Amino acid sequence: MNNREVEKKIKKAYSQITAPDIIDSILSDCETQKGNVVMMEKKNKTPLFKGLALAAMVLVVAAGIFGFSYYEMNYKAVSTIAFDVNPSIEMKVNEQDRILEVIPLNDDATTVIGDMDLKGSDLDVAVNALIGSMIRNGYLSDLANSILISVENNDPERAAQLQQQLSDEISQLISTNNFDGAVLSQSITDDQELRTLAKEYGITMGKAQLIQQVLSVNSLYTFDNLSKLTINELNLLINGQNVSNVTSTGSASDKNYIGKDKAKQIALEHANVSESGVSYCDIHLDYEMGTMVYEVEFYANGTEYDYDINALTGDVLHVESEQKSSPSQATGETNIPSNSSYIGEAKAKQIVLENAGVTENDISNYWIEMDRDDGNIIYEIEFYAGSTEYDYEINALSGEIIKSERDQENDHYYSSGSSNNSSSSSNTSQSTSSITADQAKQIVLNHASLSADQISGYEVERDSENGIVVYEIDFRSGNYEYEYEINGTTGAIIKSKKDIDD
Repeated sequence: MNNREVEKKIKKAYSQITAPDIIDSILSDCETQKGNVVMMEKKNKTPLFKGLALAAMVLVVAAGIFGFSYYEMNYKAVSTIAFDVNPSIEMKVNEQDRILEVIPLNDDATTVIGDMDLKGSDLDVAVNALIGSMIRNGYLSDLANSILISVENNDPERAAQLQQQLSDEISQLISTNNFDGAVLSQSITDDQELRTLAKEYGITMGKAQLIQQVLSVNSLYTFDNLSKLTINELNLLINGQNVSNVTSTGSASDKNYIGKDKAKQIALEHANVSESGVSYCDIHLDYEMGTMVYEVEFYANGTEYDYDINALTGDVLHVESEQKSSPSQATGETNIPSNSSYIGEAKAKQIVLENAGVTENDISNYWIEMDRDDGNIIYEIEFYAGSTEYDYEINALSGEIIKSERDQENDHYYSSGSSNNSSSSSNTSQSTSSITADQAKQIVLNHASLSADQISGYEVERDSENGIVVYEIDFRSGNYEYEYEINGTTGAIIKSKKDIDD
């Protein structure tokens, strides 16, 4: 029997046994040999027999150690490597960087793997095959060029080496004549919460960890929503920020979308504003209402406009305008800061209650929401105490009170009904304003280019803001909700808002 045949028999034998089997076998052989040596010593006390017995024991132990080492090197998974694009693939790799198993985690991954049998292949061979298949099948392209590499290994130094090696290799593979790729890479450790989330949403631990990192930058998202996004979409949301534990090379492609210039053009045309009339403009991609949107904020002619434009179709999903004495100032950071920087809802509530001079037991109908206004992240807070309604805006970072309003509830005028029911204010309301509720209604209908029979759920409320009488008007038409604030003296539109009715 030649050496090659011996090696094959050893491999076959050790592929069918486990480390505990080997250890038990070694101990058993040692006991047997020990008994044989004792018997032989009783029969023959010569040094020759003692030497042979000792040599036999050494050979048995050595064979066991060799077998155990062979198993550890060839059959034990020491690294788990995950590739995420939209296809999500996991690979189990041994100490010699050979593939033990390739696991598809979704249907797209099954398409990528196809009929390839990568078991036993070198890691670099498997990487070339999988990336090539992703490009051929259109998962990596000029329209969506991002991939996430995640490495799990108990040795942090080895994990970092693999992460760098794979990042460099894949960057070269996806930087083709047709497009330049963007690579996100990270090392992960075994975390039970992460593992549970990954299993629940059917994604890799690597993608689950990346989503957690995005949430740490913008807590207005949810894990459920982000789990549905591709890596390219997540990379666009990160937008070049330094996300902890994630290394990034290249830029995520936005060529699948209409682009910032087109989004700006749509918003300006909708607002009937010329480019020359705009003194401040900020545009960035975001994820809202289950779709990627361009948030377009600009200031023109004494009015601040906020638009959400569907990034794929160019549809106007949301529009809001408000009269401002001066344009918003860019902060240099359009994305929401880390959640750990916020004062928190409890602290914001404490601030407004102390300012209003009321206690927790005094209030009712308490409401709080986080929002963005004039480049600031704020808490909007409303509640009642006795017959007084309180409205606050609190800077979410500093706790500063940006806005504070209070109104006596019995001063409010409110009417609701169908669009065919005209609303009229009380004698008190009409005596303190120059326009009636019916006139305010006609103003908003003209602005929205709608007739009374095209709307439903019409509501009007007379209020006072900074000493100015205003009409707050809400209604629906088609798939949209409309909100207006009308100056009760001049009839000017102070604020208008149009949203998809969800």
